[in-house]
Amino acid sequence: MKEVKKIALAALLHDIGKFAQRADIPLREPFQKGEYGYKHSAYTAQVLQDYFNDIEGYHQYAFEHHIVGPTSDEESWIVAAADRLASGFEREEFEEYNTQQEDFRRQRLMGIFDESKRHAIAPLGVDTIFATDQKPKENEENEYKSLWDGFVGELEKLYNASGTQSTDLLALEYLLKKYTSFIPSATTFKGKYKPFKANIPLYDHLHATALFAAAIAALSPARRKEVIEYYRFKDKEPPKGSFLLLNGDFFGIQQFIFNDIETKAAAKVLRGKSAFVQILSRTIALHIVKETGMGPLGIISEAAGKFEILLPNEPAVVQKLHRLKQKLDSYFVRSFFGETGVGLSWIECGIEDFIKKGAYQKLRDRLAEEVEKVKLRKFSLHERSYDIAWEKGLSNANQCFACKKRIGKKRHDVEKLVCDSCYRYILIGKHLAKPNFMRISYQKSDIEIFEGYYLDFPQKAHIDDMSVALYDIAIDEEFRGYPKWEIGAYVATDENGAIVTFEELAKRSVKEGIKEGKREFGVEALMSLKGDVDNMGNFLRKQSFGSFAKYNFFSRLMDYFFSVYVPHLMRKKYPNTYTVFAGGDDLFVLGAWDETIELAKEVRRDFMRFAQGSGLSFSVGMVMSKPTKPISFIAEWSEKALENAKEMSGKDAIFLFGETIKWDEYFQEEQECGVLDHYQTTAFFYRLLELSDMSKRAWQGDPQGTMWKSKLRYMFARNIDPKFMGDLAVLDKLIERHPQKMRVCLSEHIYKRRKA
Repeated sequence: MKEVKKIALAALLHDIGKFAQRADIPLREPFQKGEYGYKHSAYTAQVLQDYFNDIEGYHQYAFEHHIVGPTSDEESWIVAAADRLASGFEREEFEEYNTQQEDFRRQRLMGIFDESKRHAIAPLGVDTIFATDQKPKENEENEYKSLWDGFVGELEKLYNASGTQSTDLLALEYLLKKYTSFIPSATTFKGKYKPFKANIPLYDHLHATALFAAAIAALSPARRKEVIEYYRFKDKEPPKGSFLLLNGDFFGIQQFIFNDIETKAAAKVLRGKSAFVQILSRTIALHIVKETGMGPLGIISEAAGKFEILLPNEPAVVQKLHRLKQKLDSYFVRSFFGETGVGLSWIECGIEDFIKKGAYQKLRDRLAEEVEKVKLRKFSLHERSYDIAWEKGLSNANQCFACKKRIGKKRHDVEKLVCDSCYRYILIGKHLAKPNFMRISYQKSDIEIFEGYYLDFPQKAHIDDMSVALYDIAIDEEFRGYPKWEIGAYVATDENGAIVTFEELAKRSVKEGIKEGKREFGVEALMSLKGDVDNMGNFLRKQSFGSFAKYNFFSRLMDYFFSVYVPHLMRKKYPNTYTVFAGGDDLFVLGAWDETIELAKEVRRDFMRFAQGSGLSFSVGMVMSKPTKPISFIAEWSEKALENAKEMSGKDAIFLFGETIKWDEYFQEEQECGVLDHYQTTAFFYRLLELSDMSKRAWQGDPQGTMWKSKLRYMFARNIDPKFMGDLAVLDKLIERHPQKMRVCLSEHIYKRRKA
């Protein structure tokens, strides 16, 4: 059996010819249907010859997937079967799918949320994740040409960095994701079957094909033969349970990040802890595919402390998973006192789960149920017992200032005693503030990730036999030959690049109130922003993604919005903010209170533009606090604020200054409250706040509350310039109809103008 990784690589590149064909790259030899089946396969053969000559001998497995027959090599059939599985088709539909494609150079990828919109034919980026109404103009220059030129140019950088053309699978996969995320895998066609839509990116099809090819290749000969013969012979039934779908879930994240952190240390430690969740999750995923012989192309997804992997369903693999599960449980109990851990869940699945209508959604439901079962049986306590080894001699005098659970040590760059475990988070946070490269390796360093795996941040890229993965984490768009990982989510820094404290963030509130370094007005405070997407479960059930590849496209695009786009927004427009975590479908940010409110509003507007037509929305809980408050308290308070927002009928709400408001009403109220800009005295705003409270009590049945109307008129007649009398009717309407919303607007005006 050929090497699994090479088969997976051939599968990853099997349709690269579609990209070259649409870019109008000339074929050197006349196309012969009998040799390749379809023209894009001929292009694939040429691209592999020109740019991937170090997988010589595997070329044919990539481009023969449309001309396989009873006598074809087993390796060619593996790629062909994986291609069909990744496409989500029954056998008979597949060839029809590949015929009569229309206008493939001009057709754009449909939006994942609104299929009437289209993505630009452009690299993956913070601007291109938004589908629009824009359509290509007639006689417009081929958009694929410049995209192809960019791809080929960066392939050269990959080769120069690694010394070979495909050694670094992670870098190659990154380039394919960057350049083929918004290329349709297939364009629509006419035939006896219902026309398929151009709604799956080429990258997700290539990635899915590589996943299936690796899993099929890693099966035992007998089980591998069953999968291949289902596609080779039409009278065969699809085999059952050929694969395992594995989920890794980092549970107790909030407990891990926030508990027992001293407030003054929070800014130094939080960012490193949040990043460590992602680093540890990815390291465990890489460890699993290494131990099972799959290679990195076996990882389906990894984001926000969760990962999924497709594996062959073999007894040896299941045994390894059970051993790894025990190893992880012991590691987390020993290292983190059982407060957090990574749960591994897996279920059997087969061909029908990926090709039968409605089956994939049921598969995901089964996996979700298994994940919940594992959460309820954390550390397998019903089967095993553990002894937590507290350090001898631990006391108030020598405890770590950050976690207070271990003996601390003196460090040259930390004022107080800090243990080895917490010191690594401080080091990670420092390095992420000045990002360059990040390496996961077997080489010992000051930062241990997981047993036998270590982390370092070299200034120059370096890969050796001890390296597991090297990532470019610089915050720019330049490709330097290594996969980029946008893990350095934005945190505010000072002029020396050091992470600023939360006290300093609070001092940066209401910048217009600071004159010559002294605060003249405006409150100094932190604001927390905790938000996540509403109705995700209902959306997924309603959407019922029939395609494995399409589901993966949705998941990674959603994660990209929060993990890449939102930090980009913070870096660009909201410098006095701090990412605690961002990814998956949720967000937690701290920052100068007024700036964080503006960030929340822009994130919600942009999310609705991003997810237009989906029915999804974004709720936010916001809490204002002094920077001296314990960070665990702020986190708990923020979670409750988000729960309050989600209790609003239909959700899509914001909880701010103790009130819950629907977002659309908040924006409308904000606009109508523009009349408040005519006034500057906080006494006036406090009086309006009192009248709003009276109106609220009147709504609740208190007859004395109805006196607010006469008090408002008296206040205007007695104290307000006649030229502003027109504001009376506006304020009367706002206080009467929306007293809670009025309180939110007034609170913001008061905190901005109150004397420091």
